[in-house]
Amino acid sequence: MSRLGNPLRQTQKRMEYAFYGVGLVFLALGGKVLYMQTMPSASAYALSDKVFERRDELPARRGQILASDGTAMAVTIDEYTISANPRGWNSAEKDKVASLLQKMIGGEATFYRSELDKVENAVGAKNYYVRLALHVDEERAKKLQSLMGPQEGETRDERGARKKFWEPLSLEASPRRHYPLGNFAPQLIGFTTNSGKGVDGAEKALEKTLSGTSGMRDSLVDARGRAVPGTVNTWSEPVDGNSVVTTIDPKIQAAADSTMREVVEKYKPNFCVAVVMKPTTGEIVAVSTGPTFDLNKKPKNIVDLATNRAFSYNYEPGSTWKVVTASAAIENIPDWQNKHFFITGTASVGKHTIHDYQFWSGHLKPESKGLSEGIRDSSNVTMFEFAQLMPRHILLDYAKRFGIGEKPDLPGFNIAGGYLPKNNPKEWSLAQYANFSFGQGMMITPLQLAQIGSVVANKGTMMKPMLIKEIRDARGKTLKTYQPEVKSANVIRPETAREVTKMLRRVVAEGTARKYIFIPGYPAVGKTGSAQKAIGKRGYSAGKFISSFLGFLPMNKPQYVIAVMADEPHGSHWGSEVCGPAFTQIAGEAMVAMRLENGANAPKPDLNLMERPEPPKK
Repeated sequence: MSRLGNPLRQTQKRMEYAFYGVGLVFLALGGKVLYMQTMPSASAYALSDKVFERRDELPARRGQILASDGTAMAVTIDEYTISANPRGWNSAEKDKVASLLQKMIGGEATFYRSELDKVENAVGAKNYYVRLALHVDEERAKKLQSLMGPQEGETRDERGARKKFWEPLSLEASPRRHYPLGNFAPQLIGFTTNSGKGVDGAEKALEKTLSGTSGMRDSLVDARGRAVPGTVNTWSEPVDGNSVVTTIDPKIQAAADSTMREVVEKYKPNFCVAVVMKPTTGEIVAVSTGPTFDLNKKPKNIVDLATNRAFSYNYEPGSTWKVVTASAAIENIPDWQNKHFFITGTASVGKHTIHDYQFWSGHLKPESKGLSEGIRDSSNVTMFEFAQLMPRHILLDYAKRFGIGEKPDLPGFNIAGGYLPKNNPKEWSLAQYANFSFGQGMMITPLQLAQIGSVVANKGTMMKPMLIKEIRDARGKTLKTYQPEVKSANVIRPETAREVTKMLRRVVAEGTARKYIFIPGYPAVGKTGSAQKAIGKRGYSAGKFISSFLGFLPMNKPQYVIAVMADEPHGSHWGSEVCGPAFTQIAGEAMVAMRLENGANAPKPDLNLMERPEPPKK
């Protein structure tokens, strides 16, 4: 009778065998790991020279910022880093490489040669990498690449020798933002970080449009980071950013930039600005701030220099504000043409005394003045007399009509909206009301000053400010076109605009600006401004001024409105003297640009205005 084994004992033995088997497997794996950790480094490198997965971001190319005629104001270019494996050449070959690099990309052959001698690193290990040049532009890089590439008439053996000779040298491209026109409209264009993100100006305001979308790429690489041929898989292509066509006219912008540099040099203001607009469309054709700077050479104080004060600086406008007061007077004072006041140049307002500028300049001539003469002579007293004929709220209402206290619609840009008193005009003191009538007690920006002029030039209609004409894709296809938009059709009546225009013509022809404003063939109109700077709540500075000039031309068919402002100029503070010549210079260039652009359709010059007339005697 056979004896049967114990089933429980057999099961236990099978479990023991399985346990020992698993243990042997782990022992073998552990031994391999220990071997790799303790083996010589060269052997370890050989074993680790396998392939690994890597994911790379493929950067999108940033779109261009273009002037209205397609001139490039901001582009993305490639710059190159040149590196080499210093162990790839013998001594004679290194001499040759150093000499060729000096010839192709510049620099010193001695520097290249010394770098190529660094075959060991600081700890004595073999060195396989040296960086020979940074920020090499595309032109020089292409010269080098043409030397490294196929040569005409070379044999197969020569081609092989050439490839082998240049194999240790590497050119790595990286995108960089470049501004082809240098110091052209830098505060408007703005700039980017080293990583290519917009941080100021149009670069920041249009970031979403310009930046595009990065792509992704998967690949297998060896231990040295080299992609294994045939394993690169791009699963998301980069989508390049779109380009933006602005309303900036490059000829007028260049004239404005040049003129602002001259104002800075002559009068040493803290800064000065010029804004040029087309009144019938709202297109901003030039925005300049001085001092200017080269966007390709970012100075240490770039944050301050790059501020676009034409859009963001609030200031008291002074006498240029009389355009608004005159508009209100015409529309709210019955029989205003027959209202005249005997003006002595001063007037008592409560405990205060207001003065006309002639009182300080020594040209005081007491006489009867109507509204037109008050504008012609920039009389503070006359404007206050007319203001007293209107209900207190009227001047504040007209300030709001002209857009003060509201930010102009330019999305993304750093825009200020000016400032108006918060209290009810019924609560204003007589002195506050007087100040308001001639440009104190409120704040505006230079852009808003240009908009005020545009309302008058455009028969009472305010257009939305316009800086963008088109959006184009990377291939140049137009994706979106922007059209002019009316913001307010009835800021003032057309007949009011005509009357104010005639008054502003007297300023240029016979008033405060007659010495400084003359554009051959084209009658210009305008208003001077010389405002004392406010010192917090302590009143006004006796020696610090903001000078300005607001004008447009031609008088009967306005094409351009130009606002010029200088903060604390030295040598003179009169708006006529500091900013008037700047207006004249920009206006002259603008009319030349207009004739070149529009040809026979441009307003023809008046041949009777080719020579400066003698001002009439008053």
